[in-house]
Amino acid sequence: MSCVVSVYNVTFLYPNGVQAISGLSFSVHQHEKVGLIGPSGAGKTTLFWHLNGLLRPHSGEVRVLDKPLTGLKNINEVRKHVALTFQQVNDQLFCSSVWEEIAFGPKNLYWPKQQVADTVEKWLAYFELNDVRERPPHHLSGGQKRRVALAAAMAMEPDLLILDEPANDLDHRHRRKLITYLKGLRIALLVASHDLRLIEELTERCILMDKGRIVADKTTVELVHNEGILKKYGMEAIPIKE
Repeated sequence: MSCVVSVYNVTFLYPNGVQAISGLSFSVHQHEKVGLIGPSGAGKTTLFWHLNGLLRPHSGEVRVLDKPLTGLKNINEVRKHVALTFQQVNDQLFCSSVWEEIAFGPKNLYWPKQQVADTVEKWLAYFELNDVRERPPHHLSGGQKRRVALAAAMAMEPDLLILDEPANDLDHRHRRKLITYLKGLRIALLVASHDLRLIEELTERCILMDKGRIVADKTTVELVHNEGILKKYGMEAIPIKE
């Protein structure tokens, strides 16, 4: 099975000197669904931003879809196949309408006009956004903004989908619709969340980060129920059903 993500000995420091990632190494294979958990400040978001070239390591190597993210040409090529949603959804939305936000990725992939339109209509319907299609995304509620950001990512039909706290602000129905869709995907998926039940339902493998390092990499079932490990890092394990 081919490797979609390869991170080797990556270290990253912010301008203020804070070391967000330290000697990090792991890989993700085609069709693999991986959860990323850990306390706030563990480095999960910083890592995700490395996987589409928004940040570049001070040392080590990041390869996505067998391309090193070292030059603008490679980064631009990788971004055609990778969709990322931000934890802070306001940082992601910038178009003048919901319709344009969802269409942005497909348009920049130079899809035919009708294919773009059909794709936008599909995701407007799926995430129940038809009634706000012409509204600026920043005028919407938190849950609506999250659904727009998710729809925009799905519309790209990526080979790698990276979701940072994707269920934030979603009500139960839309959380369930998101899970249903993601479970049916046959692409590589990386999901960071403090919601361990979401991680358990969506992923087969789980990585626990703390202070920019990987401290555990196990099957999801092993890790999310492991009170001993999780309590050490300020997290609460999912109780094992009797």
